[in-house]
Amino acid sequence: MPFKVSHMLSGALVFLAFSGIATSAASASGPFWHVGGKKFESGTRQIKLQSKGAIVLKSTVIEIECKNSISEGATIEGSTTTQGQGKGRISYSSCTVLKPTPGCDIAQPIIMTPLNFHLVETGTQTHYALLLEPAEGVVFVVLKFSGTCTIKEWAVTGSIAAEVIPTKVESQDGLITFPTTPITKVKLEGTEKAVKLETVGIAFTISAAYGARLATFPEKFGVFET
Repeated sequence: MPFKVSHMLSGALVFLAFSGIATSAASASGPFWHVGGKKFESGTRQIKLQSKGAIVLKSTVIEIECKNSISEGATIEGSTTTQGQGKGRISYSSCTVLKPTPGCDIAQPIIMTPLNFHLVETGTQTHYALLLEPAEGVVFVVLKFSGTCTIKEWAVTGSIAAEVIPTKVESQDGLITFPTTPITKVKLEGTEKAVKLETVGIAFTISAAYGARLATFPEKFGVFET
């Protein structure tokens, strides 16, 4: 009996050790940030986003067009065991309410709540995306209206994903694009995750393109599988 118990315990320990290795290997799957020719494993780099062209925020009942948008305090973070991380906020200015009625105004700048960034896998052509979600709670941004608007404040909740271009190569300048047809599913740390913004139960979208570069420009960076 002692031999059998000892043998069983040894087998259990081997199983747990193997499971730990397997879990560690699974959690270490990319995509990851690369900076300066190698995998970015520790520390942070400030990343600056600047909109290219108009930004459109809309649902079936409201549409807002902004001419300018930038990141605020945005960083990417080094990692070895989790997909690439980051954090920051995005603000919008020079905005006009196109719908529902003339004379409806919106408070500016529009500033997102503090966000967490995650590099994720996606089924789009670029294969990788940047997931943005609230650092705390579910509120993504609060829209405040005045003038002829019948609703004075709307909270937009949920998350959004942007395509990252290019991938598997480092460059001084990148492109982060929130497509007109939103990305609705991503894979984060091996688990499929639904992605959606909404306000008062109605789907809400943001369409925009941003140029991206590190504050340490011309240092190169990129997104890679390993």
